[in-house]
Amino acid sequence: MLVSFFLLSLAIRNVWPQRMCPKAFLVLYMLLLLAGMPVTLLSCIPYGLFGILAATCIFGLLTCRNTAPQNVCMGMIGFVLTLVTEEVLSWLLHMLIPPAFSDLQNMRYISFGVNLVHIVLFYFMTLFCGRLLKKLLLSGKGILRLQQTWYLIDAALLLLITIYLFDDLIPGQNGSLGRMIYNNALHISGYLLVMLFLLLAMRRTWMEQMQTEAKQKALQDLQDYTHNLEVMYNSLRSFKHDYVNILLSLSGYIENGDMDELKNFFEYKIFPTKNLIDQGDYKLNQLGNIGVLEIKSLLCAKMIYAHESGIDVTIDIPDRVDSFLIDTVDLARVLGIFLDNAIEAALETEQPQIGLNVLQNQAGVSVIISNCFEDHGLMLHRLKEEGFSTKTGHSGIGLSNVQKILGAYENVLLETTMQGGCFMQHMELVY
Repeated sequence: MLVSFFLLSLAIRNVWPQRMCPKAFLVLYMLLLLAGMPVTLLSCIPYGLFGILAATCIFGLLTCRNTAPQNVCMGMIGFVLTLVTEEVLSWLLHMLIPPAFSDLQNMRYISFGVNLVHIVLFYFMTLFCGRLLKKLLLSGKGILRLQQTWYLIDAALLLLITIYLFDDLIPGQNGSLGRMIYNNALHISGYLLVMLFLLLAMRRTWMEQMQTEAKQKALQDLQDYTHNLEVMYNSLRSFKHDYVNILLSLSGYIENGDMDELKNFFEYKIFPTKNLIDQGDYKLNQLGNIGVLEIKSLLCAKMIYAHESGIDVTIDIPDRVDSFLIDTVDLARVLGIFLDNAIEAALETEQPQIGLNVLQNQAGVSVIISNCFEDHGLMLHRLKEEGFSTKTGHSGIGLSNVQKILGAYENVLLETTMQGGCFMQHMELVY
């Protein structure tokens, strides 16, 4: 039995996606020996084999998290490859050794030689099959590059092996009603375990994908924030240079004592620059009161984009806000949807305006996003329906996603109002 578990470990090692170090091989071998104790000590063959299969899957899940579904798949393939290769080698040895010489196998040295040849042939056969399978399955092309595909393959293999173990290796029913109920219960349990594994794996993949997309969005907003800060810094340097030139121009009139010309120069040349300076004032100093970097970068990027699009932006954040009482990734997704919709709606009006208010109070934090819009008699409740959109070519899932995100929080209250050409999203984050 020690040799059998060694061969099983060897087959799994030959089909493993990565190069398996001796330490990992030893851990796998010891884990299989431990899982095979029901087979070796209790002669519980069918159920013990299922435990060995489960141990192989657990080893694949824990070895490398990044390639866990591939590890589980190749581990189960190694399990099946061991059974198939053993059957093929047994048939070959039976064909090569005549029945007249079968008694010679009981001799010590001949038996050792036969076993050695058996192990060598097993190694090279599984090595060849392993390289071929890895070349076919681990190419990373097509649908095989998706993690969901590997989870489906894992579930299918686990289901097929479970059916084989329960249907072919477990003794027949022998006309017994109890045996029939017992086997059916095992079947159903096996199917439920496989489906549970599949659902959990798919859920984990979906959560990781959503978190990755949110992190990428936050990183992009931070990059936009940094870029806009650089642009503002360059504008400040340019203004400083122009300010020095303005002072030099004024000094010429002062030295000559020509006050009338100085007055005219100031009124017609200097004073109009106030409007340019006011137009470039993004009021970003208000955003300095936001103590959460990812939220501040998102708001800054959206407000600067709105201003550059010709929208009159108003920001009011009088007090410092260091926390928002919900996950910042979810909050960034919600605020991003609100601000994108507000910008698009405001740009459809003749005098586009957007307002952002973040207020810290005793109950929590209030976030108010308002914008002007063209009122076409649209009912408010329809905006929250999944698939509905007032914009051509849009999927219309933004506000419905907001409902799903905020539905997971009991401390968040959202009020949406439309009145007098003003659309307002009022969100209360309470303690």
